[in-house]
Amino acid sequence: MKRLLIPLLAFVLSGCTTLASQSPTVSEVAYKPLVEVPAPENGKIVLAVYQFGDLTGQQKPNTNFGEMSKAITQGSVNLLIKALKDAGEGKWFRVVERDSLQSLLQERKLIRTTRQMTQGENAQPLGPMLYAGAYITGGIVGYDSNTVSGGVGARYLGIGARTEYRHDTVTVMLRLINVVSGEVELAIMAEKTILSISTGADVFRYLDLDTELLEIEAGVAKNEPVTYAVRKVIEASVVELINAGEVKGLWSYKPEPWVNPGETEKVEEEVEELLEEIIEVDNEVRETKKEEVYDDYKKKPEVVEVIEIEIEEEKVEVIEVGDPPGQSNGDDFDESLEELDEEITPNTPVITPDIANILRG
Repeated sequence: MKRLLIPLLAFVLSGCTTLASQSPTVSEVAYKPLVEVPAPENGKIVLAVYQFGDLTGQQKPNTNFGEMSKAITQGSVNLLIKALKDAGEGKWFRVVERDSLQSLLQERKLIRTTRQMTQGENAQPLGPMLYAGAYITGGIVGYDSNTVSGGVGARYLGIGARTEYRHDTVTVMLRLINVVSGEVELAIMAEKTILSISTGADVFRYLDLDTELLEIEAGVAKNEPVTYAVRKVIEASVVELINAGEVKGLWSYKPEPWVNPGETEKVEEEVEELLEEIIEVDNEVRETKKEEVYDDYKKKPEVVEVIEIEIEEEKVEVIEVGDPPGQSNGDDFDESLEELDEEITPNTPVITPDIANILRG
């Protein structure tokens, strides 16, 4: 038994040493589209942030005992200011301080008093503070725990494994208010799911029916940090606020600059090659057409000659029939026939045996 405990203790202690040696890291933007927003067309917009905090009143969920700690971070206004400053890589908003306004005014009063004491009547006054044409307010309006929960497990011959999961939901509300008119220009609501997963395995077995019992259990749980989820949903709300303001016409995106495509020699070469290919194909088609026409031309005279012979033969046959009976006496018929023979004989072709065979068939 001691042989089993020593490796387990060594593993646990080595894990604690690894966790303790981790170095701190600087947090980056959780919601990447926040830095990809196009820049504004007319420069940065001055905004103030008022009263953005935890409005849920929720305590940390615990099934065993009541928790006094809040379920949501109480510094959400700082997360909102950070998201506004990171929008579009810092090109969108100039945020003026209002959360600690009393401290700011106290410090300005201290500067004026000090200058009057040291410089007297020649003391230079402080410049005016920057004011905002609109301000953002709202807060975290909802935190619902255990909206979905479940798990699965199995055990066989004393060896088992299990997995459990749980969903929590956080909801954020943003309002953009016009300082001059007091009108609520935009109202944005966004929510984010927080996922928690637990996985474990155990072994329960009797080594000896009388004295020895072996039981081993191991598990790991992974919970999405609530503050990370709140930061991500706030950043998503800022992106949606910018897009909604652009749609409504409160501001507009800066048009993308024209980019010179550069020289197009490669395109011109490709066009020339394509034209050469088209010309070659056209020439080949023309040559093929010429050959076909020439072959047809060689065959045409024979066909025409045969047709002419047929037509002449038909004429001869029609003429040999003579005049219809009853139109003249016998002497006139013989004289007319002799005259007609004299007129037709010079134009009548001599039909050779070869041509006669062609006419027959």
